[in-house]
Amino acid sequence: MGQLNELQIKAAQPRDKEYMLSDGEGLYLRVRPNGKVWIYRYKQAGEQAKLSFGPYPTVTLAMARKKARDEAERRAGGVDPRDARREQQERDRVARLNTFELMARAWHAQAQKDRQWSASYAEKVLRHLELHVFPWICSLTMDAIKPTELVRCLHRIRDRGNLETAQRVREAVQHVFQYAVDVGALEPAKNFVNRRTGGLPPPRARHYPAITDPNKLGQLLRDIRAYNGNVITRAALQLSPLLFQRPGQLRLADWEDIDLERTLWRCPPEKMKMREWMKRDIRTPAHLVPLPRQAVEILSDLLPLTGPTGPIFRSMSKRSEASRYMSDNTINSALRTLGYDTREQITGHGFRATARTLIRELLGWDREIIERHMAHVSDEELGDSYDRATFLDQRHQMIQLWANLLDDLAAGKTVTPSTHVRRRPPAELSHDWGETELQHCASAMPG
Repeated sequence: MGQLNELQIKAAQPRDKEYMLSDGEGLYLRVRPNGKVWIYRYKQAGEQAKLSFGPYPTVTLAMARKKARDEAERRAGGVDPRDARREQQERDRVARLNTFELMARAWHAQAQKDRQWSASYAEKVLRHLELHVFPWICSLTMDAIKPTELVRCLHRIRDRGNLETAQRVREAVQHVFQYAVDVGALEPAKNFVNRRTGGLPPPRARHYPAITDPNKLGQLLRDIRAYNGNVITRAALQLSPLLFQRPGQLRLADWEDIDLERTLWRCPPEKMKMREWMKRDIRTPAHLVPLPRQAVEILSDLLPLTGPTGPIFRSMSKRSEASRYMSDNTINSALRTLGYDTREQITGHGFRATARTLIRELLGWDREIIERHMAHVSDEELGDSYDRATFLDQRHQMIQLWANLLDDLAAGKTVTPSTHVRRRPPAELSHDWGETELQHCASAMPG
């Protein structure tokens, strides 16, 4: 059969099944029920291969013939047209990503998916790049960025006193450059970013400020009880040292998570500090927090104001769904209102260190029991699956003794380990947490 012409191509009508019209030299017009497509067929290493040149009439007969001649020339030079096309597609893809900002956003999207970042953490990582790097090098291609340009970005952050932020930005940029290497946009030899870039000092251990002196803690407790601000904030302030859970966990608590009769707070995984995949895993257990008598009284007083459903520490703002809960800065702001330096003296998170220290020193409780109450991972393999139930009775006793100790400190009493060391209650005073009771607490409550 000779070469095709325009009249033959236009006259070719669809049939029940697709068919091919040959133009010679490996070029064919594939006629389908839904349209016509140019196909180039050839043999490579003894196997039949084919390429699509695009639909007719978008790709004209003349254009299709030129494409076929070009591919024949590549084959004559020993190049497989399929390999050449894949390489060109890869070059085009890399070219579309080759500025720092586009590469960084592509890395960020992939990392968020692969590492299952929480939304808040992903936003923080991207915001650091937007504030501290994009304004200076966003439009530069990856291989055009000079080390000095990136170092200046890092030093701007360092010189403002934000060393930790500078280190986090350097780490993010390091990942962006490695991602560029991985996708073929940058030669490995041109990846100059490493842990030494910018000459930043090594990361400093950061500890939340905490009060561990009993007398100073007593004064803080008296100040909290005298707080005359918002009653919801005051309740959160009072519960912070009593329960010593993470501030984010406390502020996101809902009434559905609280069982005042059983004196138990059930914290769902999605409100805990853990990997995002663990939060979504239905096998991840809730964290159970026993409530001392003093905490039950505080919550009972708050129940008519914010209960019986929804956020316990409800925000006064109604601007958005996210603002239904108290702000994550409310506790620290209230402490500053009371005259405390949240950089040097105490923070909402610092109450955890306060309790951990004094419960061991003054009440004599074992470290493992305290750690489990703080929702820290057990050192033992699979410990989280069992310690949660095993230690609930002990933790209920511990938290009540701790609340009583705080009452003594707030009253100005002198406390010593000899007078407040742990005494195991008689069996009849022990809170009887049987297996059935534990299962009910862990799974029957809403939320």
